[in-house]
Amino acid sequence: MTTIKKQIGIWLDFKEAWVVILEGEENNKPEVRHIQSEIEWGVPKGGSRSNTPWGPHMAINEQAFLARRKQAEKQYFEAILGAIDPQADELMIFGPAEAKTGLQQVIKNIKHFHPQVKSVHPADSMTQNQIVAAVKDFFNA
Repeated sequence: MTTIKKQIGIWLDFKEAWVVILEGEENNKPEVRHIQSEIEWGVPKGGSRSNTPWGPHMAINEQAFLARRKQAEKQYFEAILGAIDPQADELMIFGPAEAKTGLQQVIKNIKHFHPQVKSVHPADSMTQNQIVAAVKDFFNA
């Protein structure tokens, strides 16, 4: 008796992620999930002025900004991992930014995570249909 493989492809950058789940025969329609990121973008804003005219400016607390960004990245990666089955067989991670390597590091640090990471590779920005096609091509090759 043959077992049905569960294969998952994840396209991500720091703004959003698309999770494509392939299970069963090639003709089955894949399940697609979209996860939006809550990560802050841009340059940290803020700082303040003293009460005296032409007085000194208070610096922006860059450490607090970086800490908020790290926490948002952690929550984003947890949301992605929560959207996939930890008992899946194979995993493919791809995307345009360094978010894919961050997710790979998080996966390496999880002892109970079963899927084998088959590939982590760069890819351009894609439409949902292109992402689904790329995942299908990768696992059917």
